[in-house]
Amino acid sequence: MTLSDLTLPIPYEDAKALALVFTPQLAARLAELHAEHGSPNCVPMPRTMADGRLMLSADVLTEIEPGGLLHAMWAAADQQVLGQAVEVLPWADAVALLPPDQPMA
Repeated sequence: MTLSDLTLPIPYEDAKALALVFTPQLAARLAELHAEHGSPNCVPMPRTMADGRLMLSADVLTEIEPGGLLHAMWAAADQQVLGQAVEVLPWADAVALLPPDQPMA
C-alpha cells in the first residue's frame, strides 16, 4: 500500500499502527521542506532500515491538517509524489526490517 491509498486525515489510533517507508532521497527532500516550513515542536526522526530505506511512524500524519504542526510542510510538498513514493506498512512489519543492532525501544 502507498500513502495515496490512505484516506487522510487518519485517526491517531490507526496512524500509530502504521509506518511510512521511503528512500533516503525522499527523506532529504522532506528534511528540506521541514527546514523551510516545519515546526521545531514536531521534528520527524526516521530510522534507517536494513535495506537502506527509512521508516517513520505514520502518527506524523495527524499533524498535516490545518492547525497541525506539519500543515505548512505538507502543503508545500508535492502530494502526488508523496502519495506514490511513500510505502505504508504495518508498524510491526516495518520494525522487523530494522537492522538487528537497532531494535526499537
